[in-house]
Amino acid sequence: EDGSVVGHAQLNSAHDLALAAVDPQVNDALLAHAEAAARRRNFDFLTVYAVAEDEPLWALAERSGFAHDRDVLRMWRPLDGDLPRPSWPDDVTLRSFDAADGEHVKALLDASYAGWDDAYAVRPYDDWLAFMTDHDEFDPALWFLVERNAELVACALHWKEHQRRGWVKDIVVADAERGRGLGKALLHHAFRVYADRGVERVGLKVDSSNPTGAPQLYEKVGFVIDQRLAVWIKRL
Repeated sequence: EDGSVVGHAQLNSAHDLALAAVDPQVNDALLAHAEAAARRRNFDFLTVYAVAEDEPLWALAERSGFAHDRDVLRMWRPLDGDLPRPSWPDDVTLRSFDAADGEHVKALLDASYAGWDDAYAVRPYDDWLAFMTDHDEFDPALWFLVERNAELVACALHWKEHQRRGWVKDIVVADAERGRGLGKALLHHAFRVYADRGVERVGLKVDSSNPTGAPQLYEKVGFVIDQRLAVWIKRL
């Protein structure tokens, strides 16, 4: 409007839609435009994330046919005091990420998330790789891979530290390997690596409906919820 941006929308291959506008009518128009684009691309659903405090976005989702599906929990863990040492099973090895690992890591993530989340959209590999690595937050030394008999069985992908904060982007354990303490060991390992870099706290987001026990694990290792992000889904 008059040469100034008064609204924006971004639709990605994961079917996630982010939008904001000064005028609610612009928000409605942006959503209608994005939904039409999603239909042209044969998307079968759209996802919008909103906190209750963002009243315009919350109201937009409600009046536009989205259903409040679940919440995503944002959690933080301070890195103070004596940090626990990771305890690993004897038959696994830990190493950092190499460029040749990309497809294996994505396959493990896709298998884990798609196994319980029916709204999970599998990104094309090149799209996923660019999203995960083509920015300043990517540091391969902070992507930890666990292998048993040379097979990837778990991984934890972290963003590079910023303003003395770290972030757990993804952490998954193969179905057959759950219950062996790999997730807990990966977190404890990351805490110590981050602390050596001067990080004071680590954050993450976890789906409240995650059936793998991830929210309970994060609470056990010291994470505390500080925000609930609502997940709104519209089937197309």
